[in-house]
Amino acid sequence: MSAIAHTLARVHRLSVADYHRMGETGILGPELRTELIDGEIIEMPPIGHPHAGTVKLLANLLKEAVGSAAILAVQDPVWLDDHSEPLPDIALLRPRPDYYRNGHPGPADVLLLIEVADSSLRYDREVKLPRYARGGIPEAWLVDLGGNRLHIYRAPGANGYADASRPADLSKVPLPFAGGLAVDLSALF
Repeated sequence: MSAIAHTLARVHRLSVADYHRMGETGILGPELRTELIDGEIIEMPPIGHPHAGTVKLLANLLKEAVGSAAILAVQDPVWLDDHSEPLPDIALLRPRPDYYRNGHPGPADVLLLIEVADSSLRYDREVKLPRYARGGIPEAWLVDLGGNRLHIYRAPGANGYADASRPADLSKVPLPFAGGLAVDLSALF
């Protein structure tokens, strides 16, 4: 592209409202797995057996650990801002009487987001996690299936998460709740 064309080119970022209208009108069919990140529609790869099974395992372990202290959401949208609505694999949300029937949860509603990564490891680490941090999500986990590792990220900020750790002992992983709730993830890998 020439310097003049590059200077004159304008990028149009989609809003979450635009994205929803595209779904309502059938432009984005229900068979497509997409999410909106910084105004761009991202098509997500198909979910393989290890990924799907790990999400199911985590969902069951977390629901048992948190009980009614949180609402468990699996592959549901989280509204980060007017241009981003990702689909994390798992979200633990603050309890609400309407169970979020009146609107997708936003950053203030999220206690924990989890991404399970096999083929999506680089995308999750380099795109989604920094976006979650900028959105103010207090804690995010990245389950690296290829590396058999759990990465925990806390202390969000404009430049990403300030605190990153990899617990060696998965038998009692602390959850972001008062009262010291923890989950046994020893069956994860």
